[in-house]
Amino acid sequence: MRWKSKVTWDITTFKKFLVILLGTAISGWTINALIIPHQFMSGGVSGISLLAYYLAGFPPVGLSILLLNIPIFILGWREVSLRFVVFSLVGMLGLSGFVFLFTGARFPIYDDMLAAIMAGVFLGVGGGLAFRADGSQGGIDIISIYLNRRYSIRYGHTIFSINILILVATGIVVSVDRALYTMIMMFVSSQVLDRIQAGFNQRKSVMIISNASRTISQGILHDLHRGVTILKGEGGYTGHPQEVVYTVTTMLELGRLKELVWTIDPDAFIIVNDTVEVIGKGFKLQKSEDFSRKVRKVTEKKEKA
Repeated sequence: MRWKSKVTWDITTFKKFLVILLGTAISGWTINALIIPHQFMSGGVSGISLLAYYLAGFPPVGLSILLLNIPIFILGWREVSLRFVVFSLVGMLGLSGFVFLFTGARFPIYDDMLAAIMAGVFLGVGGGLAFRADGSQGGIDIISIYLNRRYSIRYGHTIFSINILILVATGIVVSVDRALYTMIMMFVSSQVLDRIQAGFNQRKSVMIISNASRTISQGILHDLHRGVTILKGEGGYTGHPQEVVYTVTTMLELGRLKELVWTIDPDAFIIVNDTVEVIGKGFKLQKSEDFSRKVRKVTEKKEKA
């Protein structure tokens, strides 16, 4: 297993289970209330299950989701973490169960475009809640979390790319217009999922150009408790040496950072950029067993030298 992680059974774990189940309840309701009545498709395993249901009327969508997830969870057991697999198992079982529970539900929207947009919003919220609680709803969510950890590819982008294959199948088997509505739904879902996943803790990389760089860096260190790097630069017009303060903060802390900087130097120049992922002290920690093994090998080589 490449990504070791233990499951700690405490109140926090069960709270996360509840959040995952809430997300699956939203998704299960959406499948019955919006997707099936308008003959849309869905992503991943749910999409394959819906395709079989539209063609043959059997097996039930909930049962198909359960059966098709078995090989994917075997992959997840080998390639992702035990913790994530357990949390995703809760999500997958929850989704399958809620699809059964909400059979026959109907949301009173009759326009296909509006239904596609609303379905995308609800699916994005449901999937995003599961991801925020360190789980998923099974299916390609397991593949997307693996790619995100390995290559920093966004969850929504991975899901949207894989689902292109399902769209092609929808256009051939069902109809082209259903495939186009499904494409709109998937795009909305991927955007909402990314927003839910990032939340208000989205990381921001900040560069500050100021003549009071040392004072600003001390303020960031002691008031915001964030790390700071001083970059050496040069003014393009003046040719004078210029220090640049570089730091990474959260969206919630960004306002405090701006206030701190402008209190010290009202003429400071601030550049703010979005970041996809931040790994390190104070943020997300790397837990790769392979990474730890490489570090040990490098240390052993240095000691022998």
